[in-house]
Amino acid sequence: MQKKVRRKRQILRNKTIILRSARELFHRKGFYGTTMEDIAEHSGFDRRTIYNHFKNREDIFAALISGILADITSVFSEISEDRSSPLDKLRKLVLQLLDLYIEHSQLLNIFMSEYETNEIKKKRHISHYTLKNIHDYKEIESQLVEMIRQAQEEDLVVDVHPYILAGVLNELILRSVIVLHNHKGTIRKKDLIQDIFDLLGKNVVRVPLAEQAATS
Repeated sequence: MQKKVRRKRQILRNKTIILRSARELFHRKGFYGTTMEDIAEHSGFDRRTIYNHFKNREDIFAALISGILADITSVFSEISEDRSSPLDKLRKLVLQLLDLYIEHSQLLNIFMSEYETNEIKKKRHISHYTLKNIHDYKEIESQLVEMIRQAQEEDLVVDVHPYILAGVLNELILRSVIVLHNHKGTIRKKDLIQDIFDLLGKNVVRVPLAEQAATS
């Protein structure tokens, strides 16, 4: 029994090291510039060990995205239990998603690009792990749509299809993160937050926001 437990722990430890190494390489060299051989060398394992855990680079990437989506789902769960108004929930969501997107910007940009491509082409060769991530992302999107719909029911947000507003909101956060990444040193996170809420306050929200975003 103890031997099995130790074996499971070793497997988990190895996967954690592989994923951490892959993430570092994806950030440094990009997803398409990183090979399985690179990941093996950087992690200190031989190629056989890498392939024992993951079939290919795409599966490693999918595992990383799965962890990020789990964090995003946790954010939605936490905010959904909040007793504040729908508008305040959306405000809190923007702030927390911005932090997550900043932390995982490069991986999320790749995933969103792949997500949109796969949705258009409906590829049949997508791996099981990627399909699960797409399903989980759709679930997250549906939660955002529901939060927007609740705000619309209280006439707090403009009467535009909630799926359109959800896409606009998500794209606004993603693009803001890209701007922050491309203009390090010349633009601050708190300035982006102010710009995001100015745009939402003037174009999406019907009433003044309860409070402006906190700086960090």
